Amino acid sequence: MSPKALLAGVMVAGFLVSLPIWMASTPEDKQHLSQSAVKKMVEQNVDLLDFEPEEKEELRRMLQPGPVDDVPDFERDVWVKDIVQTISPWVPDEKEAETIARWVYVYSKHFDLSPELVLGVIAVESRFDHFAVSNVGAIGLMQVMPFWKNELGSPSDNLLEIETNLRYGCAILRHYIDRYNHLDRALAAYNGSLGKQKYPNKIYKSMKKFKATDFGI
Repeated sequence: MSPKALLAGVMVAGFLVSLPIWMASTPEDKQHLSQSAVKKMVEQNVDLLDFEPEEKEELRRMLQPGPVDDVPDFERDVWVKDIVQTISPWVPDEKEAETIARWVYVYSKHFDLSPELVLGVIAVESRFDHFAVSNVGAIGLMQVMPFWKNELGSPSDNLLEIETNLRYGCAILRHYIDRYNHLDRALAAYNGSLGKQKYPNKIYKSMKKFKATDFGI
């Protein structure tokens, strides 16, 4: 069973146990209980929030919006045009495809990641649907869990926005690469399956669709 399926099963079991409390709660209480349950399950079963204080501070800095190198760039424009055509089966709207491709390029360069790596993650996680929401509450192109913005970013950030989601996803992936100094482990940690190879292999296979030639850090 995959880690995400296991997590979903644990969440369902936990929900059934707490169902009487849930039914008696106000809408505001229900939202709080739901978010708290997801965070608790992730902390206990995936350990995504097991950070040292200095790591948290660095992540807070990385997740904040700030100036990025988005000046006109011939290499970027050529790359974006090529990727728009590549992702058109998933994103037929050319303007949306251009927005995704441009921010992938900008934030992959900003966080020193391979653009093809970021595209590979998006293809596996959401199939380029920036409105995607998983059964455990992960949101957007890179399937970012809301606790990232609530704990380390800004609670007002909208993870359904293309730019915001890519900023978060690329920052989180960069953090795990720096933490583990090994792309296999970084990708598995991003997926919540640290120590397993299935998810990294899916990403590497996906990257080939985007003409990736370097699978290292």
